[in-house]
Amino acid sequence: MKSKFLTLDYRDILHGFVMAFLTALLTGIIDMLQKGAVFDWLSVKGILIAGLSAALSYLLKCLLSNSRNQLLRKEPAVRG
Repeated sequence: MKSKFLTLDYRDILHGFVMAFLTALLTGIIDMLQKGAVFDWLSVKGILIAGLSAALSYLLKCLLSNSRNQLLRKEPAVRG
C-alpha cells in the first residue's frame, strides 16, 4: 500500500473488493456445508453481508494508514 494517510488509491479499492469476494465465497461455502448445501436467499444474504463487511473493514484500515502501513500515523517527513 502506497497511498497517503486519509487517502485511497485504486489498488486499495481493488484489494478491498478481492478480499470481500474471497471472504464472502469462503463464508458462503462453509455456511452451505453446515446447513446441508441449500442455496436460498438467507444464505446469499449472509454471504453479501460478510463480503461487504470485509471490504469496508479493509478500506477503513487503508484509509487510516499512511504509506508505510502505520495505523493512525501522519506521513513521515521527507528529508532531503
